[in-house]
Amino acid sequence: MNRIFFILLLGCINASLAQAQNISGVYTTEWQWNMKKNTNWVNQLRLDMSIPFGNGKDSFEAATLHVAKTDDTIIDDWQGFSNIEADNMFAAIAVLGFMHEWKSGHVFLGVRNVNEDFFTSDVTSLFLNGSEGIFPTIAASYPIANYPFSGLTVYFDVTKGAWTFRNSLYNGVGYNGWKCRDNPFLVRPKKDGIFNISQLEYSHGGGRYFAGAAVHNRQFPIDDEGEMASAEDSRRHTTCAWWIYCEQTVWTAADRSVACMAQYSENTSHDNGCYRYAEVGCAYTDSSNECELSAQYARFNQGTERSVELTWRRQINKTIALQPSFQYVNNDNGDFAVLCARMSVSF
Repeated sequence: MNRIFFILLLGCINASLAQAQNISGVYTTEWQWNMKKNTNWVNQLRLDMSIPFGNGKDSFEAATLHVAKTDDTIIDDWQGFSNIEADNMFAAIAVLGFMHEWKSGHVFLGVRNVNEDFFTSDVTSLFLNGSEGIFPTIAASYPIANYPFSGLTVYFDVTKGAWTFRNSLYNGVGYNGWKCRDNPFLVRPKKDGIFNISQLEYSHGGGRYFAGAAVHNRQFPIDDEGEMASAEDSRRHTTCAWWIYCEQTVWTAADRSVACMAQYSENTSHDNGCYRYAEVGCAYTDSSNECELSAQYARFNQGTERSVELTWRRQINKTIALQPSFQYVNNDNGDFAVLCARMSVSF
């Protein structure tokens, strides 16, 4: 029944394709090896569509996620060394709703997740580690609309000169199912709570600077193994996570450049999944290559995790990119090394 519903939804979308002005997708395949005997193969397909209507300032936005992998995670890390790894899923809604644009900003109403609008910058988007998409002080502390989950959202941003302010209000728990009690259209503030996130950005002279805060009005206790409690076991207690991010280009020559970055985040409660995170890194880019190095520190409820990532992305042509990555991870469970080889195909 769920697949039939999804096929009907695709049929409705396909019927609108003649009016669509922006249809795109990205297929990402990644081979993972823990440099011992365990391997994994992860595949992700994202499909995006935008249908403008009215005076062109309004649009219907939709995006779906599809994931298939051969095995479970191959190392016992806490941050997640791959930002595309998720449980197998036939289809999940990443975005579905209406966007309105005016001269200085946007407003969106519908299903959305935090990864669409927050945290990612030019440098952090190049890394594979999951913490580059969202700080673990948030991702490991709240079961929110974070990949591969989404939720009903009211989002807006306003830009004035070099400044941009973003804000999103979400249902307190994210979902990616197709059942009546597991779908991203649920709004249950008494059970799931409410989650709000705000970020102020400044861009100038090759630099980007962020500062933000996220507030959740429920707390999700962590057990001895670091697992987050369900919404049924959460308690009414408001906590907050805040962060700062700095990215600055320090050298340019023709099409080549070097940028450095640093970021720091804390959660106000040490009882949440992660309450401190820091990272420094640098990136070299030219017309075809992007080489990056970063070091991370995360203080989780169950211990401390330190990691280093070295990665290189080669743009073969306008469609295909190849990216090997090496990561070393140390936490209370031991020392781990993982090698990944990723290929992305855009269409």
